[in-house]
Amino acid sequence: MFGNIKKTISYYKRNGFTATWYAVQERLWEKKHIKYDYVPPSEEELDKQRSVKYEKPLKFSVVVPAFETPEVFLQDLILSVTEQSYDNYELIIADASESSAVKNVVSSFMEQYNGIVYHKLNSNEGISDNTNEALKLATGDYIVLLDHDDFITPDAFYHIRQAVDKGNSPVLVYSDEDKTNRYVEGFFEQHKKRDFDREILLSNNYICHLSAFRADVIKELKLRREYDGAQDHDLILRTVQYCRDKYGEKAVKDKIIHVPKVLYHWRCHDASTAGDPNHKRYAFDAGRHAIEEALKEEGISAKVSEMKHLGFFRVDYEGGIFNQRPNVGIVGGALVKNEKIYGGAMEADGKVIFDGMWAGFSGPMHIAALRQTVPAVDLRNCIIRDELIDLYKEVTGYEYPFPGDEDAERVKGKSLKFCNKLRDKGIEVIYDPELKQDPE
Repeated sequence: MFGNIKKTISYYKRNGFTATWYAVQERLWEKKHIKYDYVPPSEEELDKQRSVKYEKPLKFSVVVPAFETPEVFLQDLILSVTEQSYDNYELIIADASESSAVKNVVSSFMEQYNGIVYHKLNSNEGISDNTNEALKLATGDYIVLLDHDDFITPDAFYHIRQAVDKGNSPVLVYSDEDKTNRYVEGFFEQHKKRDFDREILLSNNYICHLSAFRADVIKELKLRREYDGAQDHDLILRTVQYCRDKYGEKAVKDKIIHVPKVLYHWRCHDASTAGDPNHKRYAFDAGRHAIEEALKEEGISAKVSEMKHLGFFRVDYEGGIFNQRPNVGIVGGALVKNEKIYGGAMEADGKVIFDGMWAGFSGPMHIAALRQTVPAVDLRNCIIRDELIDLYKEVTGYEYPFPGDEDAERVKGKSLKFCNKLRDKGIEVIYDPELKQDPE
């Protein structure tokens, strides 16, 4: 309770009364209407997973940089790995602690389980360099990054393995996640992630945990110490660039695979970013720099600024998004009536993604406040690349900007038709919640 009050006060100081009022109202609404608890797989299901036979071996190397990790946290982490239904793994713990606490815990497990590797580091060089030292010892096909105070579900490796087998040698596989408290008294804040979306990644490291990287790629890229605190975000952004350079733009989504299932439990406690983001101010600065560097590497001129939510960023493109992003064809915003969203971003079947949400709310993990790739946007609030306006007129029969006074369902149908035409051509459709309703 006290932690929530501190975060609310901090939010108020940054963003003022109106934004704080909406944020509080949204949290109260979520508490009342969104119920969640993690349901672990049954023993029967785990036994079925254990019985699956594979034609080719696939080994996971779990890399954990540890530093004075509390005993119970480390025990939970190790047990979560050793109890996996898919058991072809190694657990590498790189210990930068000054005390022997981590070593003592790991040693006790090494007497019971094979596949645990303990590596004492000469000094604490930060999370990136410590992780890189552990990477040198990894012999697996995929590297799983695991924070020293978190733990994974017993079916995590099984589902990652299934995703790898279904894909074409994916470079990165990631899953949904949730949170628990220090004492693991229930689970909350399930993060149902989107399939790979570069736009969201340029706002926030929504991919985060659980992440499994193809070993050859992460060993080539490594983690960079200048981005400590946001080293995973930097690594993922560079992984995207690696896929683009190696396989081409269109293949990126095939190389980065999402498993829509909670496989990772993020423990909230006093010193964690999950518990209080204000504790790691430096991490947000590093996240902004990581995005700036990713854009620079791609030759894009843009300014990256913090949003009102800590750890979330806004990219403002020099000369506008069309000027810097030649593959973006249309950007649409929300349609709002009586302070609620009734149109804007749409699924492929025409369902309005944020239908009925208060316009002042930001949604789970602030998704409704972020620029993102969508199947379609509503033509009643959009901007279109100049070169595509003739196509717009041809497909829809409308003038541009949208003239108004048209049947809502007919507009929706023509919006879908035009956006489908763009996507068929490989042109991106973007939703931007900050786009005003009047495109003029």
